[in-house]
Amino acid sequence: MPFALRNRTDPAPHLDPLPGLVVRHETDVALMARLQGKSERAMRERVDAGHLPYLALLHGEPAAWGWVATRSADIGELRSTFRIPEGERYLWNFVTLSSRRGLGIYPRLLQSIIDAESREAERFWIAYAPENHASAAGIRKAGFVTLAALSFDADGKAALREVLPGGGAQASRVLGLPVATGELEPCWRCVRAGRGAMSCAAGSCRCDYQRPEHDCAA
Repeated sequence: MPFALRNRTDPAPHLDPLPGLVVRHETDVALMARLQGKSERAMRERVDAGHLPYLALLHGEPAAWGWVATRSADIGELRSTFRIPEGERYLWNFVTLSSRRGLGIYPRLLQSIIDAESREAERFWIAYAPENHASAAGIRKAGFVTLAALSFDADGKAALREVLPGGGAQASRVLGLPVATGELEPCWRCVRAGRGAMSCAAGSCRCDYQRPEHDCAA
């Protein structure tokens, strides 16, 4: 999972307006519960814990959403919980409805969130599974830069690997995870499927988050 950063002072990428797209900080907990197939209680607990929901609507209909962590966050696949430094945000749990994919909503949603949250925050972090190629493209278009890889080491433990000079240390400051010197597992899907850490050689994994038929076990 790449771990990427965008600073408030970084130049905003050029994104042409998408007609009919509106992004708002969503206050209707019941609506978020319906969209995500979760209970209203679970959504309220998120909000009470300092997570802010944002919703993208296209021509008045929900199209995509995501959450902004302001106090603490966890990456369930890694069983890792961390606190968000003051003046920073962690963006997570983004979903674009399948019927609305390919329109460029995701990077515009991210940009709108950064515009809104920049009143109080200076640094924005985001992570995505390495096999989620569509998310990777949207995150790059939104101006994020990958500082470190975030995955499992040869012992199956969560770790970071530096991508840019100093990036491992920056990511470690936020996540509290060690910076490894060796290779990390290139695919989370294979680990979740029980194939074990380091089951895929670098560059060999065929998994695609958006295309379940592309699988290393196929």
